[in-house]
Amino acid sequence: MSYRRHRVAILHTPEMAEGARVHLVCIIEDALTRLGVEVVNLYGTDEFVPADLLFVHYDRSVVPAHVSSFARKYQRRINADAIDIRKHTYADGLLTRDSAYDGRVIVKSTLNYGGQPETNSRSLLTRIRQRATRLAGLDSAPLIHSKQDYKIFEHLSDVPAPYFSQHHIVQQLQPERDGDKNILREYIFLGNNHYENVERSSDVIITEDENVSCRPFNPHPRLLEMRRKLNLDYGKIDYTMIDGTPFIFDANKTLGLGEYVDTDAASVEYISMLHAFALEIVRLVNDPDFRTYDLTRLHGVRKPGPRQQPRPRPNVQPAAKVQNG
Repeated sequence: MSYRRHRVAILHTPEMAEGARVHLVCIIEDALTRLGVEVVNLYGTDEFVPADLLFVHYDRSVVPAHVSSFARKYQRRINADAIDIRKHTYADGLLTRDSAYDGRVIVKSTLNYGGQPETNSRSLLTRIRQRATRLAGLDSAPLIHSKQDYKIFEHLSDVPAPYFSQHHIVQQLQPERDGDKNILREYIFLGNNHYENVERSSDVIITEDENVSCRPFNPHPRLLEMRRKLNLDYGKIDYTMIDGTPFIFDANKTLGLGEYVDTDAASVEYISMLHAFALEIVRLVNDPDFRTYDLTRLHGVRKPGPRQQPRPRPNVQPAAKVQNG
């Protein structure tokens, strides 16, 4: 009997530089290669390359219709139906100018990464025209390109009018506290592989600071509900736990490497998670009945992982234990 090597295709945006290592999918790709799977990277939809599975890793908040049509050419697909993750479609605690709320608020872009992927894909002429419009004062909406540009206001009434636009969201600021630090929880997943990554920082807006842990867990039903809403097979949901319930403020399907560009900097737990994702993809390409995930059947079953030495943790109650509270 002849052995056929499995092939996985990863679909990126056309402007993504070939071979660029800027997303966590690169580490998953490395693990797949070591497991004997051939990985091909597609940049745009001009060329169809036969593969056992297509991983749609298209860095846009709204995926164009032609990309979805292209994905349907493949029998097995991951994230082919995750077509709109703009924050105004799902985030908790969204506010309008007339909302009856007097706590602290935060202003963000409705697009992921502050809309940078969309901006970078525009032609030079279009970008010049848009910049000229802003400089002429014809477009008064302030730009928010990244977390560093987020704005925090003490009261809703302090938010300038231009922020109430289709380009921004105004949201309740709901931090989770652990002593004198703030907590960020990240639900990272592929199929029924569920992990919670916990970060801790003195800053209210947390990017990468003190990593507490990255471990398998049983996700709160609210998190699974959000995955179904956004059709996310793979990705990340950022949240805090407020009175026993997740307060969701971000979702992402093209996770960046960030400080893990040098993978030696990643924790054993984090690398183990990505390797578990690679093993799940290997399972899928060997499953003759798999087409795409049925997100209505998601369940919070803890996946077995390698035994590790316990790490000291702060006084943070795991969301897995909070869900029944």
